[in-house]
Amino acid sequence: MRILVIEDETKTAKFLQKGLGEAGFVVDVAADGFEGLYLAQEVEFDLVILDVMLPSLDGWQVLTRLRQAGRRAQVLFLTARDAVHERVRGFELGADDYLVKPFAFSELLARVRSLLRRAPPRAQESIRCGSVLHAPANGWI
Repeated sequence: MRILVIEDETKTAKFLQKGLGEAGFVVDVAADGFEGLYLAQEVEFDLVILDVMLPSLDGWQVLTRLRQAGRRAQVLFLTARDAVHERVRGFELGADDYLVKPFAFSELLARVRSLLRRAPPRAQESIRCGSVLHAPANGWI
């Protein structure tokens, strides 16, 4: 499973990348909204963990543009913005979950796993090099 973390706070981004990586996920990090939007549109991620307060484009704008582009990746807002109207706004824009900072990593990990269980299945990926085919679920053929 591949996760994109869009977080401008370096310490938090590294913490998430390390923790989620140790939990078995492939994690990419973007430090601002523009870079995050670009990656989320170019690569098929299973989950996007998105901060609201970002440079260049805020999280609201990133999510709006992703949904307008037809990207259906699960999105979890991870932000210090904790007002009820902000959480409601996140869900109305298309977020699948919303967690307020500071947070317990164990809760974040449980939410990530829960969201990924509900995600629609992706097409099987395979790599072909000449007559050799590698499909991750089946090994080398």
